[in-house]
This record gives sequence, C-alpha cells and structure tokens, in this order.
Amino acid sequence: MARSLPLFLDENEVSVRSSWIILSAVFLSQSASAARWDGYNDPNRFRDGYEFRYEHLPLKGDLGTARLPWSESYWPRNQGSINLRWNANPRVGFGYRSPSREEVLRMSLEELKSLAPTEKYDLYRGRYDYPLKGLISRAEANPRAPDWAGICDGWSAASIEFPEPKAVVRFNPDGVAIPFGSSDVKGLISYTAARQKLNSIVVGRYCPFGLSLSFRNCRDINPGTYHVILANEIGIRKQSFPADVEPGKEAWNQPVIGYEFTPLGSARSETGGSAIRIQSKLIYVDELEQSRWEPVSGTGHWVSSVQNSEYVLELDSEGRITGGVWLTRFSHPDVFWRPTKGIEFSGEFATLPEIYEPVDP
Repeated sequence: MARSLPLFLDENEVSVRSSWIILSAVFLSQSASAARWDGYNDPNRFRDGYEFRYEHLPLKGDLGTARLPWSESYWPRNQGSINLRWNANPRVGFGYRSPSREEVLRMSLEELKSLAPTEKYDLYRGRYDYPLKGLISRAEANPRAPDWAGICDGWSAASIEFPEPKAVVRFNPDGVAIPFGSSDVKGLISYTAARQKLNSIVVGRYCPFGLSLSFRNCRDINPGTYHVILANEIGIRKQSFPADVEPGKEAWNQPVIGYEFTPLGSARSETGGSAIRIQSKLIYVDELEQSRWEPVSGTGHWVSSVQNSEYVLELDSEGRITGGVWLTRFSHPDVFWRPTKGIEFSGEFATLPEIYEPVDP
C-alpha cells in the first residue's frame, strides 16, 4: 500500500530512499544540537498551550468517544485515480468509453453502479461530456505513476473532518437515478481536499530531493516533538490529525488515532539533562485494498495499523521535554501535519454536498 504526497508539499521537497542509506551510518551518533528540536520541530508550531512536562503526559491515548476516521482507497494514480471503475468486473481505470446520453437512459441501476466516481458525478450534473472525468485523465491519472502516488493526503484530511458517507441514489436533470456507493462519495471528497492545497501546519523535516550529506535536513520529526504532540493531541485533546508515517521517499499519509509509550529506563543524555528510553506504538487508520459500496466504519472492513519505534527522550532540569534521538532508523514518521481550514466545495465540486449524506451518529 502506498500513498501520495501531502497536500502542503511539492515533490522536490521529498527525500529519496538512497539518502537514508548513506546517512544511516551516522544515525546513532547525533550531536546535542540534533537531540534538541529546531524551529521546524517546535511543537508550539502545531498548536499553542501544550503540556511539556513528561510526568504530566499520558503514556497511552486514543480518541475515546470521538468519531474514528474512515478507511478508504488512496486512489492510486496508476490505476486511474477516481476514474477507476472500482465496482466493475474487471476493474478498469484507463481506455474505456463512457456511455452517451441515449445509452445512459437505457442503463439499469446495476449497470450504472459499475461506473467510476467521476462518471457518476458528471452524470448527476447532466454532463454527458464528462468534464470531471476528462480533468482527472489529464491532471491525475497516469499509468506510469509510481505505486505510492495517489490522494492519501486528501483522504486523511477528509476522513477526519467528515463522517463517513452513506450509499445514496440521486436523480439527474433527465430523471435518471444515479447510484453512488460510499466509496464513490469518499473518493470525490478526498480528491476535492487533495486538490485544494489547504493551508497546513507541518512539523518535522523532509530530506531535500536527491542525495544529501547534510543529516541536519533529514531527521524527520524530532522524537521529542513526536511525543509531545501525540500526548497532547490524542491523549489529552482526543483529536485526530494526519501523519506521513514513511521516513523515505514515499509519502504515506494516515489519520492518527492512538499511541502507547512504554518507558524502558534511563538513558545517556545528549544535552546535559536527563533522558529516558521510550518504546512507542503509533496507531493509525489504514487504506482499503478494495473500495466498498456500504460504509466500513464499525465493520470488519475498517482497517488500522501500528508503527513501532524506539527513541531517547531528552528532559531539562524541570522535567520538560526538549527533544530526543531516534533509535529506530526506518520505523517512525516523517512529519505530523494538520489543515488550518475546512474543506470547501466550490467550482467543479459545488454540488458535491448534494450527494453527501453522512452515516447516522
């Protein structure tokens, strides 16, 4: 399973995996300055008012009674993105012909169910020239795109903001009943979110694109920052947020829903204070391998995963977390991020709310 670039980044800001091979030899010998978080990793950038004292932060957290984000495909570009006829047999994302108006008028509900999310949305608007499908063909779908490229950034943001949509039937201007599965609506909302380039706050750092001998630019999120944000956002505020959980070239954006910290004892401090060795479990919602007609939340189709990592946490004389050093090389997040405004439906997607009907609370 692979993911897209997060919606606030340009591809040139992302590292290549080969950089990590060169840099791994020095991973465990970082200087004291590396152990302290820098301006890119300051937790106050993510949100003001955090608790920083280690003893006051919960060692385990989840969303409690808050709604869990929903699982969905990341709509890979090399499968056609949201042009994929995911409910057809066989599934197809390229090279198919969309039905004419006359053909649509003769199609059964079951036949219409097999169309792509873009085709259904175009038909709902009475657009038999399929402008959204054409836009996706030109701007998003690419059979030569890498496996990890898709719209997981939009999916992560949308699944946190919106309750999961129901499967619905809506009538177009010609009175044709257009059926939308839950995944059809989720795909359309996710694409809308991904393409809006929402202003986002990000903590952590990506390596520059290409080889880099400057390890300072390739540390990902500081483990002290990781610990503080998880404990405050999930443990105290019960608020999900997206994370790119892959520290290499590929961007794997996921909605975070829980964590567990296990102290393993004291460690050698790199900053002159005290230090604690921590074993961590990061819990996040994962994608669907296959989109579904009905909602998946609360069913066996909803998917979550766990990322295990280990790090040294640095504390000052008052027990406040000031940074840390990763002990696991390739099993920790790149960055944490969160949108600063909600997803808006305008332009091509102005009528999308008309087909969105959330599941019952």
